[in-house]
Amino acid sequence: MIYDRLAKVYEKLIGFDHRGYTAFIAPYLHGEGIDLACGSGAATRLLAERGLKMTGVDISAEMLKEAARRGGAQWVCADISRLRLPAESYDFAVCVCDGFNYLSPRALARTIAGVRSALKPGGVLAFDVSTPFKLKSLLGNKDFFYEDGGIYLGWNNFLGRGACDVQLTWFVPAGGGKFEKHEEDHRLYAHEKAFLQKLLKGFEIKIYDGENYGAVKARCKRWLFLCKKV
Repeated sequence: MIYDRLAKVYEKLIGFDHRGYTAFIAPYLHGEGIDLACGSGAATRLLAERGLKMTGVDISAEMLKEAARRGGAQWVCADISRLRLPAESYDFAVCVCDGFNYLSPRALARTIAGVRSALKPGGVLAFDVSTPFKLKSLLGNKDFFYEDGGIYLGWNNFLGRGACDVQLTWFVPAGGGKFEKHEEDHRLYAHEKAFLQKLLKGFEIKIYDGENYGAVKARCKRWLFLCKKV
């Protein structure tokens, strides 16, 4: 399962501004919400700290163990594309840091339809995706290497039709000058903006640059969608 082996080092390596992101979307949210593909729960906890009632959902049991260890919300282990939620049961839903990129076009369509049904009238869906420009031009067929706190990560990308396949290899200190090697394979789908807008029928949509929260430009790396159910 993806992210199971990565769970213990995820928040050290992610390099994502959860605090800035949640501060931007929080004014649009109220009441009870669900964090889809919540991972280790960084965004879930930050929203809960703002007085919102939160449930975090993720397919990785190991990531949820990390989330539960830190507390702050209810946690559910499930595939978000197969999740059955009661109609009009939530005030908002969020999916932070590429969660929807992991869903195929068909799975994403199914997920958004389920979220639309689960939101109350006027409810908000906030999510971001890495853009096709980022996946195809900045990541595709390129290799990267990072070091952070003694953890070494190799990141190899292979561009295919409509998706970027990612091979992660990382080394964690094991004592005595030795390291443990771990590997995972990920696939990120390059969802076009027009396709996303088509799936969001029944929502009023605003789109922002997901890194600086300003206007979207041609070479934007991340789109942030704020969608209100009408």
